[in-house]
Amino acid sequence: MQQEIILIKPVRYVLVHYHIFKNAGTTVEYALDRAFGDRFSAVHGPEPDSVLTGDDLAGFLAAHPDVQAVSSHHLKFPVPDIPRTVLIDCCFLRDPLERIWSMYKYFKRIEPLDELSERARREDPASFVELLIRDYPHMINDVQVNLLANGGVYLRPPDQTDFERAANIVDRTSLLGVVDLFDESMTVAEYYLRPVFAVKLQYIRQNTSHSDLDVGVLSAGKIYEKVLEMNQLDLKLVSRVRREVIRRFHVIPDHTERLADFRLRCAALA
Repeated sequence: MQQEIILIKPVRYVLVHYHIFKNAGTTVEYALDRAFGDRFSAVHGPEPDSVLTGDDLAGFLAAHPDVQAVSSHHLKFPVPDIPRTVLIDCCFLRDPLERIWSMYKYFKRIEPLDELSERARREDPASFVELLIRDYPHMINDVQVNLLANGGVYLRPPDQTDFERAANIVDRTSLLGVVDLFDESMTVAEYYLRPVFAVKLQYIRQNTSHSDLDVGVLSAGKIYEKVLEMNQLDLKLVSRVRREVIRRFHVIPDHTERLADFRLRCAALA
């Protein structure tokens, strides 16, 4: 009997970093670029507010068959289905108040290109946050829940249904991180990536303001209470992610020693 030979393309693995603004994404990109070299690519649209779809990602990967890791500000969840391709999604979340503070420090130090960067240079944090509350609610109201659940489209305050959609996404995210446990998150990523990509993810911090949050600067005129009110869902989601990162970390054998080794590699790199 004649046997028919069918050539089937092997399954392709690609790490996809969903880069959320001011969530240490530039540092993650640095680590990925260093680990993957020319097999890493940043994928962005032509405009600052571009949105990339799963079809855009599929088209990019088809045109770049050697790429094994990508990072994008513009690509939104959910993770697409691409034939014979396993997408290893990666996403870092951050305490929303820390994120707002980092955003203020970022806009304050860059060249004034728009109202936000212009106002940040000449106003105190409380006034800047008041501006966000008044005129830019999409930038301060449960932003991370809205990004995950709705692709960042803001037409109403996120609600419990949005939280549940966002929680479902983070529960299934392959490489999950939280900024205040960054080293633990990266140690976890190294361990669980190993069967596919035996990469080292040590890093040098990128694009940081080196300034810790001072809650007092947001307290004037009950701004702090308003910010808390507008970020209850984000706070709950980040708490959930933090618990999951800790759980995954403690599953790793010799996790304390691995974390110490990771930090030594970061120190040597710096």
